[in-house]
Amino acid sequence: MNPASGGPSLTRRALAAVAAAGTVTALAPATPASAATAATGLPVLAVGADWASVLAATPQVQLVPGATYTLSATVELPDGCRIVGNGATVTVTGDTIGALKATGRSNITLTGITFLGRTADPLGSAASFGHVGLRLDRCTNTRVLDCDFTHWRGAGIAVTGSASDDYFAYRSKLRGNTFDRCYFGVSIADRCEYSVLSDNTFTYCRLAIWNSSGNWTINDNSVMGCYGAYYSFARTSPYGSLTSDNWNHGTLSGNTFNHSNGGAKALWSANAAFPVGGSALDPGSGIVVNGLLPPTFTGNTLWYTDIRATDLAGTGWLLSGCTLSNLTVTCTGTAPVRVVGTQCNGAADAPVFSGRVTDVLAALG
Repeated sequence: MNPASGGPSLTRRALAAVAAAGTVTALAPATPASAATAATGLPVLAVGADWASVLAATPQVQLVPGATYTLSATVELPDGCRIVGNGATVTVTGDTIGALKATGRSNITLTGITFLGRTADPLGSAASFGHVGLRLDRCTNTRVLDCDFTHWRGAGIAVTGSASDDYFAYRSKLRGNTFDRCYFGVSIADRCEYSVLSDNTFTYCRLAIWNSSGNWTINDNSVMGCYGAYYSFARTSPYGSLTSDNWNHGTLSGNTFNHSNGGAKALWSANAAFPVGGSALDPGSGIVVNGLLPPTFTGNTLWYTDIRATDLAGTGWLLSGCTLSNLTVTCTGTAPVRVVGTQCNGAADAPVFSGRVTDVLAALG
């Protein structure tokens, strides 16, 4: 149930049934959405309609099942916006254009939309950071559920906040989405705190997750064949402008990170450098945490995906109860990395520890 609208959300199976039944009737582009279907009770946004005009009059709409909506400019979403995608595709006319954006809004819910950045596979190409499926800036109580983000040369989703807001109340939830062949899957930066990234799947991205913001719960995600699995730096980034912030220290638990080092069908390791702290940098493959208080790291599964920690804040970083196989864990700086309770495929596949890394239970055999 969507608390903003009081209307039920649709599962993908239900959406398929709606499409098969042909129950959605789109309105003419010149008129606001006003027809509704029994399946959602929401008006239909017609293909070719002026999104800004329709959403200003009717902020809660559904899309035509299987249709493609092509945008020539980024659409700003209003307060209380709800878009039920019904599996429709939203795309853009060029690689410098974003699709949807919300700035300082509240109570936004997007479900079942396919966000397609471009038709051609961009894997290995240079970044174009204006090319973003969805940007959420200083928004409160947003939900992005069961959407697909494919072929974005900037980011599938970029979330930012502000220290001047009540960031304790941001409450963004990004759940059940897929990110395939995007330069960044998800970027989290600039004090957009106390939010959730859960049950998402990332494949063949240059970087699955950038997180320089504090207090995110990142759990139960699957990251496969992404050159960068998870980066967290106390520095500016393509979507983060703050030079000082309440960096990271959230939770990273129950995730799977596989084959960042290689072994997947493809790897976005070309054109891998992007602005970090004002300079072009390729942090390398795998998980990289640099210059901040690291997240709680427990119950994660890593195969062929290195971990590198540099100049950590706090007392150190505990990696607890994780599968670590065919990879290297490296730490430099004052604060150490401590591994507590791990397993791997076999003795020949055991993790290699370099620098200030200790296996606390190694003596137990």
